[in-house]
Amino acid sequence: MKKLEFLAAAAVMILAASCSNKSENAEEAEHLVSVDSIVANAAAYEGDTIVIEGVVSHLCKHGGTKAFLLGSDDNTMIRCDATPEMGGYFPPETIHKALRVMGVVTESRITPEMVDQMEEQYKTYMANVAKEKGQAVADTVKVAASGCETERKAQGQVNIETYEAQIADYRARIAEREAKEGKPYLSSYYVVALDYEVIDDSAESAE
Repeated sequence: MKKLEFLAAAAVMILAASCSNKSENAEEAEHLVSVDSIVANAAAYEGDTIVIEGVVSHLCKHGGTKAFLLGSDDNTMIRCDATPEMGGYFPPETIHKALRVMGVVTESRITPEMVDQMEEQYKTYMANVAKEKGQAVADTVKVAASGCETERKAQGQVNIETYEAQIADYRARIAEREAKEGKPYLSSYYVVALDYEVIDDSAESAE
């Protein structure tokens, strides 16, 4: 009799665990959003905790604190920022692997005041380059590609390379948005990553 009672109790525990796992999986599935959907209408998800899946196209060189997940093409991507909750960084081996990331969709704003500050800092930097290394070097730096190409893609500046062109683009887009929507700033969105897992470990690194 005791053996039967034990088996019955074990069966109940297994069933309960199975139901719990199904419930968790169902809940996760409900929050699964495509990268394309986030990029197309990020404001609708702002503040939401979501789950996204995508291949890591690029990791930030500064400790892997940022991972860029691809959507349906190379120019559709969302940035995921690492947090202490998920380990503080994305390991190098996650590059070109498919990840499932859970996190909060967060808005970042660029205001005219921020653009003015960026321009002043750039002018100071260029003046120092010219003073220390000569005007010829400064002229070369001026026309060189600025910053991370992947970051520019994520900000919608895929065809804009120089820092001056980026600043001009920010100003033009801010003016256009203010005229259309009455909002004198640009919005970009990223995911504050709370957890992640590799869901496709078979792809080989392209590096």
